[in-house]
Amino acid sequence: MLTKKTAPSRRPAVLLLCLTGALFALLVLNLTLFDDLRTDPSAGVLETFAKPQHLASLLAALFAVVLVARRHPSAGRVAAVVAWIEITAFTFFHGIPVEIGPSKPYWGDGMGDNLQWVGFLSILAVSTAIVSAVRHTPRAAVTPSIARVPA
Repeated sequence: MLTKKTAPSRRPAVLLLCLTGALFALLVLNLTLFDDLRTDPSAGVLETFAKPQHLASLLAALFAVVLVARRHPSAGRVAAVVAWIEITAFTFFHGIPVEIGPSKPYWGDGMGDNLQWVGFLSILAVSTAIVSAVRHTPRAAVTPSIARVPA
């Protein structure tokens, strides 16, 4: 049985679920609408989604969504780690103005278009919101409390 204490804490859990779901949706949109499939006519759907960095990113975000939805005790931490990984990865691959290894900068010589910037900034904003939500949410808000029945 859930205690009355979990009722007010439902709101932060719902917020975290919405944010992690939004991050997953933005990652899919980034591949299909904002960047890869839209800007590269030779890119195929299967090849794009099967790239290791894309697949790992999508699976990590989906894993975080499932944990948050199930109110797993580690959900907040996993969501924050996934968000930090996305912040780091997108900043490295698109935010640094010089090409380093596999990066594809959106400024400098690479100049991204408006949709690429919308995707990039949206993913950074939602990831930052996830980190902030987890940081400002008490642990009990993400996981349900179980009432103890007196013996």
